[in-house]
Amino acid sequence: MLFISLDTFLYTGGLEKFNRCFLKVLQELSNESFIKAKAMAMYDKNCDEKYFNPAHYTAFKGNKLKSVLYTLLHSYKHKTVILGHINLALIGLLIKLFNPTTKVILIVHGIDIWQPQTGIKKRFLHTVNEIWSVSNYTKQTMLQNNPYIQEQKIKIFPNTLDPYFQLPHNFEKPDYLLRRYGISKETKIIVTVTRLAATEKFKGYDGIISLLKSLNKQEKIQYVLCGKTDEKELERIKHLIKEQEAEDFITLTGFVKDEELIDHYLLADVFAMPSKKEGFGIVFIEAAACGCKVIAGNKDGSVDALQNGALGTLINPDSVEELEQAILENLNSNHHHPAALQQKVVTSFGFPVFKERLKQYLNA
Repeated sequence: MLFISLDTFLYTGGLEKFNRCFLKVLQELSNESFIKAKAMAMYDKNCDEKYFNPAHYTAFKGNKLKSVLYTLLHSYKHKTVILGHINLALIGLLIKLFNPTTKVILIVHGIDIWQPQTGIKKRFLHTVNEIWSVSNYTKQTMLQNNPYIQEQKIKIFPNTLDPYFQLPHNFEKPDYLLRRYGISKETKIIVTVTRLAATEKFKGYDGIISLLKSLNKQEKIQYVLCGKTDEKELERIKHLIKEQEAEDFITLTGFVKDEELIDHYLLADVFAMPSKKEGFGIVFIEAAACGCKVIAGNKDGSVDALQNGALGTLINPDSVEELEQAILENLNSNHHHPAALQQKVVTSFGFPVFKERLKQYLNA
């Protein structure tokens, strides 16, 4: 079989995390002689051998024409082709045209597929054999806006924890980060981990910033907002912080290195990101796997990630009142067992579960 992605190792977003885990499963299943897998990516420049054998990986470094031609020339060798994004629809459509017996599967995530699809993408969705959706929310939104898609083609294929994500057993706040950010041990900490981009004003951190002054009248709280920020969004956030008189209550960390990500989750008394456009939200299961109390929005794929509230608190992301209440209730709750929460996440979204689901789907 062949897996084709836009990119897997070029960036570090949720989609790329999914692709890396997917490749890792394909590699393990190849090692077990369950399948023979190859992979290619349109924009990648290299392959991380931790996840996949570079000898079976082709990175086209942004050469779109070459990637399309190469794929078509080699697609006949594969019984199954899995596309990692709807933007690869042209390749999928051509494969079905030249090799109608090839089974073509599309993986869909979120905003990439929610809107009505037109042109080549619509034609491809008519011909694709199966669609694997990372959440029920994405499935339902896709069907609502593209009613011609046959629902029986769709399978739910949730995200997973990266196999190299080291689950913590000590849930104490890391002292070195408290010192780095000048936060006392008595201070309650809210954490968000996300990309801060001017094009993505739906993550919900504006609402948290607007509450910081009010929250600090009740107890000492610091908001640690983690993530790479583009210049335009950074300027907007700084203006908002000043406008809300929240300068003393927020820490902007910038990009967090992979090796420090878990420690930043452990800082949190509450992990909060009341987003409105998550296809799934890997950060939610990562945070919960670190024993964090989690607050998320109830209008997107976050519902799937938190299993309808079993792994955290779901609120209306448009309600500042609900957000404030959820933050205070979680900060003051004594009924929290980090190790038990971690085990629930592993049971639902652990890498072995992800691997077994893929085996079942490929056998179907």
